[in-house]
Amino acid sequence: MSQLKDFIEIDKKFQNSINLQLDIDNRKKLNSYIPTRSSINILNGFLENVINNKEKANILIGPYGKGKSHLLLVLLAVLKESEDKTTEKLLNKIEKISDVTANNARLIHKEYKPFLPVIISGTDRDLNHGFVLGLMEALKKNDLMDIAPDSDYSKAVEVIENWKNKYKKVYKEFENILTGYETNVKELEKSLKSMNRNGLEIFKKVYPELTAGSEFRPMVQDNAMTLYREISIALKEHGYGGIYIIFDEFSKYIEGHERETFAYDMKILQDMCELANNSKEQQIHITFVAHKSIKEYGNALPQDMINAFKGVEGRLKEIRFIVSAQNNYELLQHVIKKKGTEYKAWLKEENNSEIIKESYKIPCFQSMFKFSDYQQIVVKGAFPMLPLTAYALLNISEKVAQNERSIFTFLANDEKGSLVNLIENGADELLSVDVIYDYFKNLFKESISLTNIHNEWLKADYALTKAESLGEEKVIKAIAILHMINKNEEVPVKKEEIRLATGLSKEDFTGYLQKLENKEIVKYRNKLGIYTFKNNIGINLDKYMNQMIEKQSLSLNWAEEFANISELEYVLPKKYNREYTMTRFFKYVYMTQEQFLSVKNSNYLFDTYKADGLIVCIVMLKENDANEVKSHTDKLKDERIVVIYPKKAFGQQQSIRKLKAVKALLKDKNFIDENKVLQQELELYRDDLIFEINGELESLYMPENGNDICFYSGRDSEKLKFESEKNFNRFLSDICSSYYENAPKINNELINRQNVSAQIKKARNQIIDAILGEEDLSGFEKGTSSESTIFRATLVHTGIMDNNEYEAGCEKILKEIRDFIGKCAGKKTSFDELYSKIMGEKFGVRKGVIPIFLANEIVGLQDTPIIYLRDKEVDISSEILNNINEKPEEYFLFIEKENMEKEKYLNILEENFITEEIKKKKQSKMQRLSNIVESMHRWYRSIDQYTLTFTKQIFNKKEKGYIEEETFEKIKKFRKIFKGIELNPREVLFEKIPEAIYGNIDDNAYEKCTQEVLKIKKCMSENLYFTKIKTATDIKKVFGEKANDSLGECLKTWYVEQSEKAKSHIFSENITGFMTYIGQLKTNDELEIVSRVCKIISGIYINDWKNDSFEQFMDELARVKASVEAVKENNESGSGENRIYIENGGNKIERFYETDDDDSTSYFLQNAIEEALEEFGDTLELNQKVSVLAKALEDLLSK
Repeated sequence: MSQLKDFIEIDKKFQNSINLQLDIDNRKKLNSYIPTRSSINILNGFLENVINNKEKANILIGPYGKGKSHLLLVLLAVLKESEDKTTEKLLNKIEKISDVTANNARLIHKEYKPFLPVIISGTDRDLNHGFVLGLMEALKKNDLMDIAPDSDYSKAVEVIENWKNKYKKVYKEFENILTGYETNVKELEKSLKSMNRNGLEIFKKVYPELTAGSEFRPMVQDNAMTLYREISIALKEHGYGGIYIIFDEFSKYIEGHERETFAYDMKILQDMCELANNSKEQQIHITFVAHKSIKEYGNALPQDMINAFKGVEGRLKEIRFIVSAQNNYELLQHVIKKKGTEYKAWLKEENNSEIIKESYKIPCFQSMFKFSDYQQIVVKGAFPMLPLTAYALLNISEKVAQNERSIFTFLANDEKGSLVNLIENGADELLSVDVIYDYFKNLFKESISLTNIHNEWLKADYALTKAESLGEEKVIKAIAILHMINKNEEVPVKKEEIRLATGLSKEDFTGYLQKLENKEIVKYRNKLGIYTFKNNIGINLDKYMNQMIEKQSLSLNWAEEFANISELEYVLPKKYNREYTMTRFFKYVYMTQEQFLSVKNSNYLFDTYKADGLIVCIVMLKENDANEVKSHTDKLKDERIVVIYPKKAFGQQQSIRKLKAVKALLKDKNFIDENKVLQQELELYRDDLIFEINGELESLYMPENGNDICFYSGRDSEKLKFESEKNFNRFLSDICSSYYENAPKINNELINRQNVSAQIKKARNQIIDAILGEEDLSGFEKGTSSESTIFRATLVHTGIMDNNEYEAGCEKILKEIRDFIGKCAGKKTSFDELYSKIMGEKFGVRKGVIPIFLANEIVGLQDTPIIYLRDKEVDISSEILNNINEKPEEYFLFIEKENMEKEKYLNILEENFITEEIKKKKQSKMQRLSNIVESMHRWYRSIDQYTLTFTKQIFNKKEKGYIEEETFEKIKKFRKIFKGIELNPREVLFEKIPEAIYGNIDDNAYEKCTQEVLKIKKCMSENLYFTKIKTATDIKKVFGEKANDSLGECLKTWYVEQSEKAKSHIFSENITGFMTYIGQLKTNDELEIVSRVCKIISGIYINDWKNDSFEQFMDELARVKASVEAVKENNESGSGENRIYIENGGNKIERFYETDDDDSTSYFLQNAIEEALEEFGDTLELNQKVSVLAKALEDLLSK
């Protein structure tokens, strides 16, 4: 056969990638453009954006090497130029793919002015400067500098020229200074004219030295957004229709950006996008070019950078550069040109022919091509590459390619490992996938952020050190590449696919693969059916595994281990669930024989494992007696339990120990940190072990496999044989139909379940509250809201709302609820009794529907329902019914039977105690008792403390206000009832009050109770008033007046009769206060006077008196009176009497006081005053200190 280089030629137009900045006017590059359907669709989108003046800010996203830049080069050429030979030739190419796109391009040439192309490289650290620089270069390149605005750079050049022409001395000094910066005037001017930032920084530093310290601050516009707006307008006069900005290599700009200034630059981009989107007649378009979207960076970028970009992302239309796989193969066909038919001889070679034929069966080819197209486009088009080599090139280049290494450089560059190089060096066989590995391996090594690719390279690189032949290397590289591509649905990493990728014959490949498996370099993964590297990177993994196994207990909890690993979790009895429109399930439970035999009661199992039925799998590690298990199953007598006993012992015990060891190593952070590449290996090994163990569990414990014996209470195990999964499932349905035969059929699984979601609970609460509030429920009968559908499913479709044609199961459930309510008449009964019944055998009601049924039955009662939380009555509400649902054992129901006597009793209490505030509220019957008791309690709390606590009367039997002893005893008992904070309304009204007043609880007690309660209320309400009246009368007696005399006049008359000396005498606090009050008394309201005098004399308000407070007050009042009367005008009571006289601005104060013996308190007061005076020292004059003391004394004596 001829050599490949004799008849293959690579189209060199593909040799170099496109550089928009350099190639913008390159005719050769334009001529080399090969239009594909996908790229032309995108081009047409850009052209329509210009024609329709829309979506002017966008981002073009596509992998490296797919032709994004080439497409944009064509776009700029169409937008910039009128038709000439080059563009006409280009449009003819485009027309062959899409005449619509070609027509749009010609329309733009004919009716639209050209656009100024601006290329932004993104290499400038200041993006604002980068945009300005890109604009200036575009203006310069297109001879438009006459409209270029002044900039710091141009102004700096002007200043230098001015120094040179007018200020020779300054210019000379300028030249000298520049030598210190290792530059000269000519170089600096060149730098400034090219808008180099370093040049401007040097000029700014030098400028102050030559201008007496002033800063270089020319008044020029340097804001990118403003400049682009102004230049766009100015371009109109020069025949331009606007500006088209391309931000090339935007991904590299993102990846290389400093975090500190990223947010600032994003604001620049945001402004530019808004400028573009808001532009009208003079259009401004901006297109960013990226190889992936910001979302695809994941953890490769800091979160704050991702967040900063979101403000820009919302203003960009995302355009995906998706090239169809068929287009990609067609591209290869265009690049690799074949002369003559010599290539056919290569394809006919026996091994090549077989590989090409078998490769078509792989999904990636068969799903995309007809066989004839496959032969033409893939086999011939990609020749001399094997089909899977071409597939690998296209997929790997998408994942890792960069400008320096891409699909184009592989095809056209003459460098080591490229297609050109391989052909020139005399390749003597069709190129297999290993050439793709070799060409891109450095990128695999560097792509640390691409975890899958980098890890596969790590494993392959290590595996290659163990390879002993080129054939083994081919296999290793093929496995690595296929795993890197990671498209198992297109090319699974199975034996045949790996062989077809290597190009090896079946015999050679099998030998190489077997050697790699024997050396434990490659491993077959049972679970996935694929080959992977068993790559320990020099680590003895078995050693660590064995160490972990040695640490395990000799006796594991095998039942627990089975349960943790098993994927046999639940079985749904399908026939029953369909018939009853609900979901019941049987749970797989693993138990050793000893554990099962120790179960005394099946309730223990169902309390532990919440399920409708249990499939108990006996864990058998050695042969045991099956008859013991059968006997115990019969003994438990529970229809919900099916026991599965394997016919042979479990044989994967060591695999379970290995699995535990693998999991322990994966949890060992230090081990994983030191051996990161092992993590994937361990995870794969873990998955394989789980797969193998579950395979045996399914074999042993799935009855249809015939490897077990089924035991079921009261049934012959010989008859319990199931040929298929369907038969076993039907058996489970029969169990449910027998055990839960009366379950209600409610066709709404969102509510007909054990645990409802928060959203469904909220909807259920709305229904319950409406029922309990006796609201109009017709609104729920229509609509699609959760509450409407639940209402109809539970109450309408079941016949409950109409009390007609009940659904059979619901009818039986309602009977059980009504029977339970009947038991509660006059007797507290736990809700647990009801729940145990209706959730147990024959019913199996789901908790989700029970609160609705309960609410509907409770609200329809003629009698009064009361719910207790243990011993405390609670209001009936949706919240309480939800709580009952969760813990029925803590709640009780009591039904208070009603009769005429009770009704009269309650009516009178309502009339006399219910407040207007409560009367205005709409209250349900169930809240009636709590409303009455709450109102009575409020009244009770409004009564004064003395009336609530006194146990001894101050009145004589003949005095007004006296309470008969029998009534007084009842008051004491009545007060005791309401003394507590939390009251149980029913107990208060129907037990405690009748018992306190009548001493008995029967229907005859209520009429008497009513009268007595009203009498008690009257006595307690009037007690304080009569106490004040009696106190006023007794005060008058003390002062020698009659009961019908005025108390105010009595006290004032007495005050006038006292000596002036007594009036100015300083007594104890209560006497001084009493004298001051009487001296200023102006009111004749005796009740007010009594209240004030009581507080002054005794120090407590009359409302707060205790039993002996009246006697104590009268005694103290008499003592006060005597003390005052003892002070006469000429009385010289002893040597201890002292006189104080203060005259201040006409205000005279004269007081007498007696010297008191010093005690510790007065001693401390004196010391405190003296210390305070000393503390101020010389800051206050003596006169000021005296003045302060005198003022304080004056205030004290004036009280």
